[in-house]
Amino acid sequence: MDDLLSPEAGKDIIHIERNGSRTGPYRCMFSRPKLTLFYSELDICEGDKLLRSVPGREEVYTVEVVDYHQSFDEMPACYVVEISKDTAIPKPSQSTTTNHINIHGSTGIQIGDHNVQNLQVALKEILASIDKADAPREEREEAKSRLNAFLAHPLVSSAVGAGLPIALGLLS
Repeated sequence: MDDLLSPEAGKDIIHIERNGSRTGPYRCMFSRPKLTLFYSELDICEGDKLLRSVPGREEVYTVEVVDYHQSFDEMPACYVVEISKDTAIPKPSQSTTTNHINIHGSTGIQIGDHNVQNLQVALKEILASIDKADAPREEREEAKSRLNAFLAHPLVSSAVGAGLPIALGLLS
């Protein structure tokens, strides 16, 4: 047991770097995210770089938290260090959205994919206005046909995006 809790027991070699100055080597049993260094005196603090020697290269870690533990009975003094690997790919953050909706006497309620719904509502209003217009049936049909041709244009199609199939469906 004494062998495991001594600085000489570790199989891994690390160095500590601060402001370009490197100290070490130090031996340890490397682990992540917490690493225990069985040294009674060690100059290490948050923000330092911890360099681990592995075959053919060095891995670089940032020291995030340093806790010192005094010796107790047969347990020697040690530093418990929380580290993060500098080249690790960050895990995507999971964000939670909670929508609180209060509706009081409104007829313009909208929840969800705002752009598609806005386009759908606007086109329904335009089509209703065309249908109610005081104009001959042929002119109203021509207006709807021109609106359809406008929406079918490639530039309009790319600008409108996901709402276009709904818009064209209203015109058919």
